[in-house]
Amino acid sequence: MPPATVSIRRATASDLPSLHALLQLYYSEGDVHHTEDEQSLHATLNQHPYGFFLAELSPTATTAQSAAANTIAGCVLYRALDTIPQAAECKRLFVLPEFRGHNIAARLMDTLEDTARDSGLRWIYLDSKENFQAAITMYRGRGYTDCPRYNQNAEATIFLRKDLAIHKELGM
Repeated sequence: MPPATVSIRRATASDLPSLHALLQLYYSEGDVHHTEDEQSLHATLNQHPYGFFLAELSPTATTAQSAAANTIAGCVLYRALDTIPQAAECKRLFVLPEFRGHNIAARLMDTLEDTARDSGLRWIYLDSKENFQAAITMYRGRGYTDCPRYNQNAEATIFLRKDLAIHKELGM
């Protein structure tokens, strides 16, 4: 188990420094060159229901002294995809290395997919690149399937989508 209770919540303006630092690690680890600055991150906060979701570690009775308490351990961006009807896009899924293996990424994806479904959307699209094999395996396990290129992201080599209507019936 992670060393604290994990809650998933929407990012706020007070989270921008932590979110920016987390994304810098994501960009570095994934060799991602197309990045967001703090101004563009701030703009995502006012696009409800879209925006960043954060996995936050909260203190528990046994971890009150833990350095991990009140730490942002991961994030995912839920973003509008205006070019495809009834669709949104998943971007920037990232969990700090020391917190991987505890289903934090899955919980972030659950929140993103539930929010999209509750908003009446049918599809979630995402792109990735070969060096994110663990994430790609997770996406496929969640019901994401290959699809044609849907954007102009020159760094992406893999394009996936999930039909939320079908997977709701299957409980995925």
